[in-house]
Amino acid sequence: MNHCRPRGSTAMLAAALAVLALTACESSSTPEASTDAAPTADAPTADASAELPDFSGDPDSLPRFVHYIRGDVYPRLVLELDKVDGHGPEDGVEADLTAGLSQLLDKPAGVEVVHDGLIPSKGADHAWTFSELSALAKQTFDLAVPDDTIKMHIVFLDGRYAEDTDSFKILGLAWASTHLVVFKDTIESLCQGGLAGPLSQTLRARLCASTELGIWTHEVGHLLGLVGNGLPLTTDHQDHDHGAHDTDDGCIMYYAYQGQALVDLFRTRLLAGGEPDLGFDAACLADIAAVRDAP
Repeated sequence: MNHCRPRGSTAMLAAALAVLALTACESSSTPEASTDAAPTADAPTADASAELPDFSGDPDSLPRFVHYIRGDVYPRLVLELDKVDGHGPEDGVEADLTAGLSQLLDKPAGVEVVHDGLIPSKGADHAWTFSELSALAKQTFDLAVPDDTIKMHIVFLDGRYAEDTDSFKILGLAWASTHLVVFKDTIESLCQGGLAGPLSQTLRARLCASTELGIWTHEVGHLLGLVGNGLPLTTDHQDHDHGAHDTDDGCIMYYAYQGQALVDLFRTRLLAGGEPDLGFDAACLADIAAVRDAP
């Protein structure tokens, strides 16, 4: 089964993904999330020869990404989704994501997106600072789950990221091994151009949904420890000039795919009659499999 290149339409990630959350409502045995810090291209670099942790030891001593990937302590993964009203995922996107994660991760009790709360709108012109995002994430990450369940936090927002420039727009961010933000207005704005003709409306809808799924996948990949973001490397495929990203531009973890380049790639494929999809490359899949399948 090819986990790297999902097929499009309503099941873009059903066989494609290789894709981290803590509140007082969770079991006290849940591993601590790392201290919040603004995401940066200078992410930690893993040693390609680093040994895997001892999975038989104290579960609380293991990195959080281990518990997202493995099912021996937490057999169920919940993606708590908080959103601005009218800014949730496109139809089919969360189903495609969870289907792919279910195939990739060891979660015998399932992977599920749970819509939790609505976030007040700040408007399409609002520029979110990282301090605002961090405070919002802490305030809204509050879904109670059973002791056998680990969570990651997904937030869909209006507005844009404050560090956007004219030449580079951020589609999403992930931090603290826990939280992930998707800037819905930015995605929709970038999907608007370059699709003329009678099929433009249909193609634009596919482009927006594919981009949304792609950036969600990219950021979940970071929370899973990719690339060199905590998860040990089985081969040296980290782009050391661009932090926790892959050297292969055929992988969703390529550095440029956190912004406009992802939209441009999918638009080009649509106009050529192809499928607007992209998954993890073999090297990323091998990194995850090494943790998932270890005894």
